[in-house]
Amino acid sequence: MHHKRKIFPLILLLLTSFWACKMDKKPGNSTESAGGQSSESPLLVYFSDGQFVLSDSSKVAIPHWGDTAYMTFFCVRHAEKRKDQGDNPALTPEGEARANRLGAIMKGVKIDLFGMTNYKRTIQTSEIVRTVAGNGPAEAYPAANQDAWIESKLSEGGGKRYFIVGHQNTIPQLLNQLKGSAEFQNIADDEHGRFFIAVTKGIGQTEVLELRY
Repeated sequence: MHHKRKIFPLILLLLTSFWACKMDKKPGNSTESAGGQSSESPLLVYFSDGQFVLSDSSKVAIPHWGDTAYMTFFCVRHAEKRKDQGDNPALTPEGEARANRLGAIMKGVKIDLFGMTNYKRTIQTSEIVRTVAGNGPAEAYPAANQDAWIESKLSEGGGKRYFIVGHQNTIPQLLNQLKGSAEFQNIADDEHGRFFIAVTKGIGQTEVLELRY
């Protein structure tokens, strides 16, 4: 009986500690969502006076907006493409809807030129954005000649704004060219919602923002 009286308080203490630990691990104390993923970033909604307004009502200012010493490149990968049309497919209905959303976001941004590689999916994405946004001429270029095409635009001087539609490899390539670095990696095959803003005075004099839409 003497041993039992000593053991009982010890068991009670262990049970109390166990339940205290369980209570400390309440759902919602973590900043991560299920599966270890952090909550998604707010999405682009619309442009207003040199700023993008996001879905959480926050605002992101575009660096050097209105400064004619700088050029601005808005860069996206093409929207979702069909899987049944070989090497040069058109957009899926989902891709067309995405391009329409992007066009609505870009309303109010004066674009001097829409540039895209000469594939159906990039041309179609660009054309939908251009039609919905309502401004700017368009120019297609071979993906293999992108570096030279970008250099030709840089030589035209500051103040211009370009909207570029490319691919999972050519958009990072363009950003690395402007940055004079190798920090941007290929975009994952299933990612279509990344939106890059490169503000530049020339190679190696570039700031890049990344948002989502």
